[in-house]
Amino acid sequence: MLSPENSLLPWSDTGPLLPHENRERLSRWEQEARNAYPPNTLRAWRADWVIYDAWARRCNLSPIPAAPELIAAYVRESAAAKKPATVRRYLATIARAHLAAGLVNPCASEPVRLAVKAMTRAQSVRQRQAHALGWAEISKFIETSGEGLRAERERALLCVAYDSMARRSELVALDIEDLTLLEDGTGRVLIRRSKVDQGGEGAVAYLACETVRHLQRWLERAGIHSGALFRRLIGRERVGARLHADQIADIYKRVASWVGMQAEDVRQVSGHSIRVGATQDLLALNIDLASVMQAGRWKSTAMPMRYGERVLASQNGRAGAAQRQSRDE
Repeated sequence: MLSPENSLLPWSDTGPLLPHENRERLSRWEQEARNAYPPNTLRAWRADWVIYDAWARRCNLSPIPAAPELIAAYVRESAAAKKPATVRRYLATIARAHLAAGLVNPCASEPVRLAVKAMTRAQSVRQRQAHALGWAEISKFIETSGEGLRAERERALLCVAYDSMARRSELVALDIEDLTLLEDGTGRVLIRRSKVDQGGEGAVAYLACETVRHLQRWLERAGIHSGALFRRLIGRERVGARLHADQIADIYKRVASWVGMQAEDVRQVSGHSIRVGATQDLLALNIDLASVMQAGRWKSTAMPMRYGERVLASQNGRAGAAQRQSRDE
């Protein structure tokens, strides 16, 4: 059995109520899960479990197996300080631990269902959307960012992120070997694995001529001939290791501040902001939803419609009717 500090869940210290057979099943499941799930998913599960485990022990109760009434109480207390989406994620982690141990899932019980329903009635389930960074902001940065290695990197990174609509993890995983340059000046980049493609089938994204030019200037200036496409900078001229996904949001925030966004808008910029902005730009250009989904590698319409809801509102039937009735003049 794995030690607690190396485990996804601290099941070597789950308390006396979990039978040995279930402990063994949980341990075997973790070893198999390490090969089946990406590291970020495993870390998220562990972080969620640590929070729940600490709460259960403060109540002098065993975290697993858990009675439905315990989980319902956890929902009610968590809902006072956490967003509904976060509480639902906690429940998904607790459910997975119980199922992995061969136990009945308490999160599927009626007491928990009622607690979740009460939570959603009391709170808005609408999540705050990242502030968009679209082509208007990116082009302004390109025009005003000046010279220097950092400016070259940011211009290339912004353009690649915009054209490929890459998630932050996809963006930092790109290698030069994933890049193909065509005779017409455009490019293609292979996104080998993504959040919705854990099997690694991969997807090819388009890069415009302008993006290719900025990318070539960055690679030449940085002296990068193989490996990671986007790398950390040490000082003004030293190129370091591959960028980490957590650094993308900071870069986007600096860009947003540079182009003059209001401080409140800058605070709402995240690693999703260019993905949001690119979606809104496509919809504003009347690109059909199926093409937007293909470009962003979505399997359902939920997220692109959420990102583009303000644009779509101006294009829907009511907006069209108001214009024809001369009510918007």
